[in-house]
Amino acid sequence: MSGNTISEDLRQKVHAIIADVLEVDAGELVETSSFSEDFGADSLMSIEIFSRFERDLGITVPQEELVDLDDLPTVYELVGRHAPQEAASV
Repeated sequence: MSGNTISEDLRQKVHAIIADVLEVDAGELVETSSFSEDFGADSLMSIEIFSRFERDLGITVPQEELVDLDDLPTVYELVGRHAPQEAASV
């Protein structure tokens, strides 16, 4: 598995956290959704999402990398780069 590929289990956890923070039904949040345009997300929500990743999943993402994260594919790639190898491949 490459450094930026994450398991289906981790994708589902990431998806659930994002939907929870955005306060939307998980089914409404799709690969092509724009967090800001479709759900009104702002920079504070991005910080909350990544705080939850750290707390719930043990994945720490440097704050300077949180800029311009507005869709699931970008978040999955970033999580894949920073997830411990065992978490990414579970």
